[in-house]
Amino acid sequence: MHQIQIDNWELLWVLVTNKLKFLTFKKKIKRGMIRLHTRTKALLSVETSMPTAFITLLTSEPYVAGALVLAQTLKNELHTKHKLAILLDPTGISPKSLQLIKLIYDDIIPIDDKLINGSLKEVIAKLGRDELNITFTKILLWNQIRYSKLVYLDSDTLPLKNLDHLFELYKDTEAHEIVASPDIGWPDIFNSGLLILTPDEQIHKELVLFSGVQDASFDGADQGLLNEFFHLKPKESNSTSKKWIRLPFVYNVTPSDNYQYLPALTRFFKDINLLHFIGRFKPWHTKVNSSTLESDSRLHALWWEKFNKYYTEESDRIGLLNINLAQGEAHKLNFGKLINSWDTNDTPSQLIEPFDQTTLEDDSQPSKIFPWEHREEKKPTRIFHKVNEDTPIRKPPILKSSRKSGTSTSASASTSASASASASTSALKNNYEFNTNQDNDFDPEKSLDEISKLPIKLLSKKRESESKK
Repeated sequence: MHQIQIDNWELLWVLVTNKLKFLTFKKKIKRGMIRLHTRTKALLSVETSMPTAFITLLTSEPYVAGALVLAQTLKNELHTKHKLAILLDPTGISPKSLQLIKLIYDDIIPIDDKLINGSLKEVIAKLGRDELNITFTKILLWNQIRYSKLVYLDSDTLPLKNLDHLFELYKDTEAHEIVASPDIGWPDIFNSGLLILTPDEQIHKELVLFSGVQDASFDGADQGLLNEFFHLKPKESNSTSKKWIRLPFVYNVTPSDNYQYLPALTRFFKDINLLHFIGRFKPWHTKVNSSTLESDSRLHALWWEKFNKYYTEESDRIGLLNINLAQGEAHKLNFGKLINSWDTNDTPSQLIEPFDQTTLEDDSQPSKIFPWEHREEKKPTRIFHKVNEDTPIRKPPILKSSRKSGTSTSASASTSASASASASTSALKNNYEFNTNQDNDFDPEKSLDEISKLPIKLLSKKRESESKK
């Protein structure tokens, strides 16, 4: 095997100029292809001890509670040996929250225009898409080259076990490789809630260039972008082939209402390393026994247990839990105050003379709207004239009933027909008031007396007819 003699100056040049060359350089040392001087070995051991860190991202106030519980759990509950870093947008965080963040995180990396653009200013200008600055936020992870390895965790995740072993397990992964768990919705892609990555300037530039391509992200967010990028082949990326290294699902467990989820959760719960509270409503947005899935309440209770343990001050709790939902995408728009014209103090130059605006047209009929209003008016075919008070009212004739047994049926029928005809013709002119001067006055007592005698009369007639037989 051909060996190369190298001194510490050559090694220093490799480290300063290109980190990717340095990674290749380390591999050659392991394979025995490069022999080092004693002083060079000392320099290499110092340089290879670049720090590693858990890192998260925070851009708005509603996620502060999640970021704080994440850090407290890693540092004080699971006792990690690695640094805690945070990419932070200070413009969206309150001063009180910033104080709490500084108490727990070791490295606060502010997100500003300088950090986003940096050496990529020319690239962004060439793309002509300034709005991609938002997408670049998670891409900035690959630009943190002072760290040799990063384990990224979303601020809405909760570690249940120590994760330090991930740095050792994947210490040899290269910049064009990414380690992540499959997504529960589509296992052929990875979920970006937990990422193990190697920061690298070249990969960072390639990511920015790729984000400028149309439809670079199938979901319009960073997860779709990173999945598309790390599935590229060499011909597609004009670089080394990108690679996704699959991490077990227990390192990024997301709640689901799938019918298989609850049995699996019960079976493998003790193996879960990290919970990821995806979706709009986070544990700090809802109460534990609320109208959510039973499994969600159980998992949310784990988050509340940590929060109640590390944040007992009432002032801290009110500030962190008083944010129910994330603000809308247009919450930073600033509109000027609107004033009614009649509320101004400006005096008009000329007063308007009052006048009567009522005209003859105001009494006109409204325009026709309904279909029946457009029908042709028809003149009445029958008219009822009003009767004057002096006109005498014709009284109907008084009908006398015949009680003779020999009265024929035809005669009675003709009599009733003539009576009904007479009544119908005179009904409209009939006076229906009671007249006490008429001879045929109606006597109620006499009528009742006659009615009461009817049964006796009928019975006597019946006996009389039977006796004749």
